[in-house]
Amino acid sequence: MSPTENVTVLDLFKECDALLQGHFKLTSGKHSEWYFEKIRLIENPAALDRIVDLLVNRIRSEKKVFDYVISPAYGAIAIGFLAALKLRKRFAFTQRVEEKMAFRPGWSCLEAGTRAVIVEDILTTGGSIQEVVECLKQKGVALAGIYVLVDRTAGAVLIDGRPVGSLLALKVEAFDPDDCPLCRAGVPLVKPGASDKK
Repeated sequence: MSPTENVTVLDLFKECDALLQGHFKLTSGKHSEWYFEKIRLIENPAALDRIVDLLVNRIRSEKKVFDYVISPAYGAIAIGFLAALKLRKRFAFTQRVEEKMAFRPGWSCLEAGTRAVIVEDILTTGGSIQEVVECLKQKGVALAGIYVLVDRTAGAVLIDGRPVGSLLALKVEAFDPDDCPLCRAGVPLVKPGASDKK
């Protein structure tokens, strides 16, 4: 990704008031001073359209062969759906059922022999993406690539032994709750989002 695109992605988050500063509990359970609130992008379809255009261009540039775009519920559904629409591919999503990621029954062509890319919103530890990878393996669907809007690890995390393509890769510190300077400083903790992960 070019430095210009990097700035564009960050600018889009800022324009939508989607880059928050405070003390946040992330889906991973870790704490952070910074939070990318993708819901504020999703509620602004024009901004979401612009950022997904960048993502689609990234995916097309790698000339992957795939049939499906897969996203985990809930935050990434709109992102993945719009990417699939622009790429002219099928779309499916995973969701948590009793805290375990799974495909809801009924996807008509998601079967062994097909290929998929995963599109997620924010990467912190990669735990949710790894769960989606396991769902694909259970169905015999080949993984063609993984893409996120923001990689908070600056490329440090590999999923299933492969790098993750991102529009914005930057190192955003995330702390274990037992070693969080924000907790020690008494900054109130907020848990935004709703991934259904407890």
